Formats: sequence, structure tokens, C-alpha cells
Amino acid sequence: MKKIKLLVSAFAVALVAMLALAPAAQAQDVPLAQADPAFVEAAGEYEFTITGSGWIAGALALVPCNVNSYEALAAGGAEACDTASLTIASAGADGTFSVTATFTVPEGGMCIGIGGGAGFTEQGGGYCVGVGAPILPNSGSESAMVAIIGAAVLAGGAMIVLSTRRRSFVS
Repeated sequence: MKKIKLLVSAFAVALVAMLALAPAAQAQDVPLAQADPAFVEAAGEYEFTITGSGWIAGALALVPCNVNSYEALAAGGAEACDTASLTIASAGADGTFSVTATFTVPEGGMCIGIGGGAGFTEQGGGYCVGVGAPILPNSGSESAMVAIIGAAVLAGGAMIVLSTRRRSFVS
């Protein structure tokens, strides 16, 4: 009986942690950007249509960056980008924008940095273009998925323990 209480307690803790952490991963209010095409087949010069939502209304600066992951783009900032090759776009009052620009994508892929607001530094983000496959951002939802899988494994273990437990009767 002690094992069952311990197992149920562990399951309850995992469930509460999962429910507490899931909204944080889902509720991140950040500006979004995407490009068409999402990735290219080979290195070279390509024309992209970049769209976004959630941006500060007004001018936006798009710059090619010498990094090929979202983490490196965030860590490198403007120093990782070719600020001499600006493409200017404009976000409407609803925070959306669309612009077509040509970029030279190197063999390992690249990121397009986007800055908005006062001096293009008030709001930042970007889109990373992969060669052969898209580059996916680390959204934080991976930790929520691990919690869900862990809770499912824990529940499965509890079911096995409860269904295989032999009871002995004293007469």
C-alpha cells in the first residue's frame, strides 16, 4: 500500500508540474516571422517573401546574418549580422508586415535578423533559412512534451503495478 501511495503522489506532482509549466511555454508573446521559401535546396542567391505578425507598427530592418541557428542569432545580436545590407520593411498598425528581398544563402544556411521600434532595437527576432531542410527554433514546448511523456510513462507504470499485484487472503 505504501508503494501505491508513493506512486500516486509522484504522479500527482508530475501532473501539477506539467500543468504549471505548459502555459509558460505556450504563452510567450513574441513577434513572429516566416519566409517563403522556408528552406532552399542548395546554397546560392534566392528571393524570399518574409512575413510577420506581432511587430511594433512602423519601420523594420531586415539584415542577413552569418549564423545558422536561432540560438546563435539571439546570442550574436547585431555583431553577427551584415548591417550594411539593410532591407527596410514597414509593419502596419496591426503589427503585420510582408517584404520581398534577395539574400545569398551559404552552404550551412543563414538567419535573417529583424529589428523594429526605435532605432530598430526596441524589438528583435528573425528567421533562419536552412539548406535542404528547415531550421526549427527551440520553442520551449520540448520541455512540456517531456513532462507529458513522463506523466504517461508514470501512469502506465502505475497501471502495471496495480494490475499485477497479487492479493493474499487470510481465511
